[in-house]
Amino acid sequence: MNFFSFEFLGSFLIFFLIYWGCQPSAKLQNGLLITASYFFVYSFSPEFAYILFGYTLFIYLLTNWVTNWLSNRWIYVILATGIIGCFTYFKYYSFFQESIQQTLDKLGFSVGLPILEILAPLGLSFYAFHSVSYTVSVCRKEIQKADFFDVTLYLAFFPSIVAGPINRAKNFLPQIQAETRTILDSRKAILLISLALVKLFLFSSYLSENFVNPVFDAPVGYSAGEILVATYAYAWNIYFNFSGYTNLVTGIALLLGFRVPVNFNAPYIAANLKEFWARWHISLSTFIRDYIYIPLGGNRKGFSRMNTNVFLAMVISGLWHGAAMTFVLWGAIHGLGIVLLNLKTLCMEKLGWTNVIPNKTLSTWVSRIITFHFVCFAWIFFRSQSFDDAILMLNQIIAPGFIASIQASLGLLIAFWVLFIVYPYFVQGYYVVAKRYQDVPWYYYPIPLAIILTIMFMLSPSGMPGFIYANF
Repeated sequence: MNFFSFEFLGSFLIFFLIYWGCQPSAKLQNGLLITASYFFVYSFSPEFAYILFGYTLFIYLLTNWVTNWLSNRWIYVILATGIIGCFTYFKYYSFFQESIQQTLDKLGFSVGLPILEILAPLGLSFYAFHSVSYTVSVCRKEIQKADFFDVTLYLAFFPSIVAGPINRAKNFLPQIQAETRTILDSRKAILLISLALVKLFLFSSYLSENFVNPVFDAPVGYSAGEILVATYAYAWNIYFNFSGYTNLVTGIALLLGFRVPVNFNAPYIAANLKEFWARWHISLSTFIRDYIYIPLGGNRKGFSRMNTNVFLAMVISGLWHGAAMTFVLWGAIHGLGIVLLNLKTLCMEKLGWTNVIPNKTLSTWVSRIITFHFVCFAWIFFRSQSFDDAILMLNQIIAPGFIASIQASLGLLIAFWVLFIVYPYFVQGYYVVAKRYQDVPWYYYPIPLAIILTIMFMLSPSGMPGFIYANF
């Protein structure tokens, strides 16, 4: 059941009326949310709902019962084993099976490993992260143990189960356990949902259909200019798609009386990779920092160990996105980029150049351009169907005839550069609206929103937009 399907829209409207008809009983509302969340997952596949329930039971028993007898270290070992087992079976089996099979064939062993057609359960990556947050928070005594129904809703909450954002247990469980709740900032919710529709139906779908998919799905024969256009387009396509989905989820959650974490903060104005990851998929980057990078040692064990930890954390982030070498390389590229940034910072500190900036505005723009293009370079591996396709695209960029191909695609390339240059001003405008929208009376909203959405549906490509991160 797609969030934009008529089935979801009709079901949500009915659910919304019944849900708020149960006010002020938050527990009754929680029961409705659990039912709706499992129905939502069940609509994709009954097996997905059974797996979610089984995983929830495992986490509840581990955190609420087994912690009474075992130390935190053993709890973490069991939790990690369970998560790695689920990920290996449901997400990575085909990847490992193919790699091991090729290795055995090269060594001369005639062993045929079984081929299993396994579909990864909806939301596995995200409710696994939620389970880590809950279990670790209980073990650290940051929160009290929650009852079974609260844990069930925390792991299954339907707005964020498909593609996040990642809700920390210490922030989200108190909202579940509240005695009563109300709609939170309905005007903001409507504006966020409207913004999501524009981003997903118009911007993301248009870029994907016209520039991204034709090149990345079959890159043979495209020129350097066309590949650069497709790469720029994908950078904005995935941004509009994922941030649009986050806007949608945030709006739905507000209408249900919940707040989810901010997941994006203008990532393409970042002046370096660290700042990029502080602005892109914030709930994931902070999760990796707190539950992978810091437990590995963080920056507590010297410069070399710090950079090793950063690199490993980014590689793990890449592997989390999917069972393919392209995702691992994407993570490794970002990890290497952050390591090089740390080395540059260290050298500048040693040389006393940290405060020597001749023109701060120019320096900021140059840094933004370099960072954006480094991110775009990594996106090529992220989006490509295979490692060979990514290498093919990079080779075609540097192939003879580069100048002629750039001239042929000059109009589109200039358009994407203009978008990059004006993007910070759009961000500033968004912040102004975010501060002032409460001052506008509610009766001014319907007509402008109706006009904008009508134009958007008229101009957008046909079909339902997909959520890129739902695949991860």
